Amino acid sequence: MVSRLSRKYGYIVIILTILFLVYVWTSKFGANIPSSEGYVPLLKENAWYLVYLGLIATAFALVSLFLEFKLSSSAAFVGWIFYFPVLFNTLVPMFILFFSIIGVFYTPWLVFTDWPLANSLINGVIRFQSETFHTFLDGLGYTFIFFGLIIYSVGLFQLLSHAREERTIMTNRLYSISRHPQYLGIFMWTLGFAMIGWRLINYLMWLTLCYSYTLLAEFEESELEKKFGQNYVEYKTKVPFMLPCLKVNTRLVSNMLSNRKIRFLAYTILYVLLLFVFYFIFEPYVVLYR
Repeated sequence: MVSRLSRKYGYIVIILTILFLVYVWTSKFGANIPSSEGYVPLLKENAWYLVYLGLIATAFALVSLFLEFKLSSSAAFVGWIFYFPVLFNTLVPMFILFFSIIGVFYTPWLVFTDWPLANSLINGVIRFQSETFHTFLDGLGYTFIFFGLIIYSVGLFQLLSHAREERTIMTNRLYSISRHPQYLGIFMWTLGFAMIGWRLINYLMWLTLCYSYTLLAEFEESELEKKFGQNYVEYKTKVPFMLPCLKVNTRLVSNMLSNRKIRFLAYTILYVLLLFVFYFIFEPYVVLYR
């Protein structure tokens, strides 16, 4: 009954999200697709091939991710909707894409254009004085992408292989060091794209994606507890939630976090706090080129 109810709410969330995106687009541009005339010269002659390549690559990446999603993971669906533009603005300036057919994929961010600080969030580029530091962060971003995709792919392969063989809890290999290695991999490679995009909004949308996946992981664990009972509870006491080697050993904190409602509240407070922290760290280094 609970599962059916969750599925029903999942449908509602997804439908409302899609309707919201349609409303945002039509309220800005009507039923027409804005013309890209006048903006194409701002790109190099062959730059549009990068855009098309980005569209294809992003589609394949998201299809592979959504293969494992159930409808009950509507929180993750919303998280992806708002993170999705990050994958595009690593290719070309976003103000160009807003005024072309590809601008449809930036619909989730159009709501920010009504804010006074939207210009710095969306169009501002993070620039540090040290080029060496820039190069280092670029390299770190690509490293996160590389290892994040590996962790995600290996974790998904191990889980699917285990599911075909037996109906027990997956507790070995990557699942012996993290209860959600696939999500850890997603956190890493999406952070990498946020870093190499050099925009403040990338980090805010990355935090939003991480928050939605954390809620999804909590939901999945509640379902697994119902399915496997004490076996899964014992597994939770031995293996960290997300980050390997990160376990809470203080009894007082452990007792507090054993309540799921308190954990949800803690996740939300941490999410909001990190939004402000990331903003105030990077905002002084944002440069507007137009």
